[in-house]
Amino acid sequence: MKRSDSLRALDAPTGFPPQRSADAVTLYLFLLVSLVALWCAEAAASDPAPTEQLERMSTALRSLSYEGTIVYLHERRLETLRIVHRVEEGQVHEQLISLNGPVRTLTREKGRVICRLSDSHRISVNGRGVGKDVLHAWSLDPGTLGDHYRVQALGAARVANRQTEAVGIIPRDALRYGYRFYLDRESGLPLKSDLMGQEADPIEQVMFTSLSLLPLRGSAPVATDPASPRRRSDAEGVVPESLVWRFASLPPGFSPVMYDHWRDAGGQPVEHFVLSDGLASVSVYVEGDPQEGLQGSTHIGAVYAAGGRVADHQITVVGEVPLETVEAVLTGIRYVPGARR
Repeated sequence: MKRSDSLRALDAPTGFPPQRSADAVTLYLFLLVSLVALWCAEAAASDPAPTEQLERMSTALRSLSYEGTIVYLHERRLETLRIVHRVEEGQVHEQLISLNGPVRTLTREKGRVICRLSDSHRISVNGRGVGKDVLHAWSLDPGTLGDHYRVQALGAARVANRQTEAVGIIPRDALRYGYRFYLDRESGLPLKSDLMGQEADPIEQVMFTSLSLLPLRGSAPVATDPASPRRRSDAEGVVPESLVWRFASLPPGFSPVMYDHWRDAGGQPVEHFVLSDGLASVSVYVEGDPQEGLQGSTHIGAVYAAGGRVADHQITVVGEVPLETVEAVLTGIRYVPGARR
């Protein structure tokens, strides 16, 4: 064999002339790139959108039972709590027990919130919509958020030794807070939640340090269609038009979603309105003629309240929203004496 023939033989795989070898390599690289592109496209398609992850979170909170330990950071204070959340016969029962400081137990069930203190003193509050969700997570409709929030994926993270996907809910104005939820890949439960201020710094943080899923007892609550405009369409039926109280102007996006009334321990009437933008909520309390009430504004952590007198009634507005929002709601309340009470 001549030297030139031997060099050509080394340049090409056995059985392929040099030109066909180059064509084979080109075809191989093309197929490889195509397969990688296809795999990436399928992976992206299988990864749920942030709004779908929020819908899954809402379903998980309504249907799953779990228990664990959580830490709650607010105003430079760190609290540790034990949480037991059960769904039994379609009803949600939840209990929070403080593990540091004075012994406190908070129980939520059937529209009632019961707080037991270390001295065995018990406080019971009736009414729907009472109390604050320590996880900053509840049943929400992602379809109603777009006008006032941006929802975006924030990547993967590890919480309580479990894999999560982080979802951010970013307000478009200064009238509401933002949120970050770290959702468990297995269950969809929020294992960590951050309440965010305008500077994108957490105001409050809640995080599981341990979590155990519990077996379901009875039937789970009936899941609602996330695409239905539940909060908007039900508002007119929930808040009777015959009431003497009107909201002449509200912060953009907020509308009445619930109404209730009762009499306090002294027999005075109390009316309760809940306003929501689909995520944030504000409570408005109207009291007949109390001896004293909040005048001006105050706050505890991220919860702001504003109060004043309207038509000889005490009005108190409170919610986990910025001060500007509760003040705007208070300013817009009107008394219309011609309507039926």
